[in-house]
Amino acid sequence: MPPGRIHCALFLLGCAVLCTPQAGAQFTGPKPPPPPPIRPVTIPAEPGALPPNQYGDPCEANAATVNFDACYADQFKGVDQDLNRLYRNVILAFEADIVDAHKRSDRGQLHYDATALLDLKNAQTEWTKYRDLECDAAGQQLQGGSIRPIIVNKCLILITRHRIDDIRAAYEIGGRNIE
Repeated sequence: MPPGRIHCALFLLGCAVLCTPQAGAQFTGPKPPPPPPIRPVTIPAEPGALPPNQYGDPCEANAATVNFDACYADQFKGVDQDLNRLYRNVILAFEADIVDAHKRSDRGQLHYDATALLDLKNAQTEWTKYRDLECDAAGQQLQGGSIRPIIVNKCLILITRHRIDDIRAAYEIGGRNIE
C-alpha cells in the first residue's frame, strides 16, 4: 500500500477507535449545536440576475417536479449565455480603448490594449478547452449511465460560473463596468 494510503488508513482507524462509544459508556459533554436551517434559494428566471458567488440550484430545489437532464442543460445554457455576454462586453471595452488610442496616436496604449485583447481571446479559447476536458473527465466515471449528463452539466455550470467571477475580477478594474 502506498504511504499516502497507509497514513489515511491509520487516520481513519484512529478516528473509528476514538469516535466509537464503548459499551455502557455515555457521552457527558455538551451536545453539539443543531445544524443551521436550510433556506430555500429563489432563482430569478432571467440569466445574469444573480450577483457573483450567490448561486443556488433550482433543479435540486424543485426535485419532485423537475426533469434533471433538461433542468441542468437549461441551467448551463443560461450560465453560458451570461459568460458570452460578459466576455463580449470585455472585448467591446478593449476595442473602444483601441479606437481611443488610435485617435490620440498613443502607440504605447494601442500596443497594450491590442495585446490585452489578444491575450484575452487566447485565454478564453484555452479555458473553453479546459472546461470541456474537465467536465468530460468528471462524467467519464459514469460513462453509459443515465446520471452522466447531469454530472457533466453540473460541472459545466460550476466551472462557467467560476470563469464569470474570474473575468469580473480581472476586468472590472479602474471603475470599468463590463456588465
